[in-house]
Amino acid sequence: MVCVRRAWLTLDGDTVELHDEAAGYFVTELDLGSPDVREVTNGRPDRHGLDDRTALFGGRVVSVSISALVGAGAVLDEVAAMFAPYMLPGVRPTLHYVLDRPGLPERTLVVRAQTYAYKVDDAYQRDVQLAWVAADPVARDPAATTATAWAGASSAVAGRSYDLVFDRVYPAGSSAPAPAVIVSPGDVDVLPVIRIYGPITEASVRFSDGADPVGNGSVGLVASYVIPAGAYVEVDCDARTAYLNGNRQQSVLTSLDWLEISANGWPTIPARRPTTMSVTGSSTTSATQAVATWNTGYLS
Repeated sequence: MVCVRRAWLTLDGDTVELHDEAAGYFVTELDLGSPDVREVTNGRPDRHGLDDRTALFGGRVVSVSISALVGAGAVLDEVAAMFAPYMLPGVRPTLHYVLDRPGLPERTLVVRAQTYAYKVDDAYQRDVQLAWVAADPVARDPAATTATAWAGASSAVAGRSYDLVFDRVYPAGSSAPAPAVIVSPGDVDVLPVIRIYGPITEASVRFSDGADPVGNGSVGLVASYVIPAGAYVEVDCDARTAYLNGNRQQSVLTSLDWLEISANGWPTIPARRPTTMSVTGSSTTSATQAVATWNTGYLS
């Protein structure tokens, strides 16, 4: 029976397998750990128990045990050394893994080295211990998912391309407002990256699953801010950034409507609950749209 489990590391275009039978080394244990829980509690002064407002994870520790065997063809100390570039504290490699489950889905964690240890004890076997900390404890689907909502206009137009350093392609427009219905199949709520394409003035993008009157957050721009045709504003709801055309030198963070964000929270896509994303504003055309991008989050 073929084992479908696989784990590997990537960093700056380089890849190293954690288990490679052809090279004579094997994973004996992969421990994905469990996310720490960031407790937020205080004692009740006049009653038993605690007021518990805990809602978020901290990091998680991931470890792997590897055995290299001369009898299987391994060059013992070379196997141990090949992981060194991924174990520097200043780099952030990505751990990829596939477990034995339907569809063989791939998951990823961005990690930081914690432990890199092995004993040079004999000429037949080398046991290597590696461990990392994942500051973001949520395992992500490496394939990004997108959804598009249109502001709508009175007539439809075809998609457009604009030359500005590189080609920017706008998908075909919609003649009427068309919200997007999103379903994220993961375990964890996720914060999307939203691109709001012009032309639009006083843009607002709202998420709602119908379970909360406030909705699942919204983000908008102040009334005086105009996104012209051929441009977009990219809002990263996790990093809390906003850039014109995605250019890190053109922040528009001060033009966000912070009263709207304060009242409704940052847009969130809940796990496994249908969510509607809509975009509104003035001076729109059928090409005006909001595109949300996210990587589904899992605990394992």
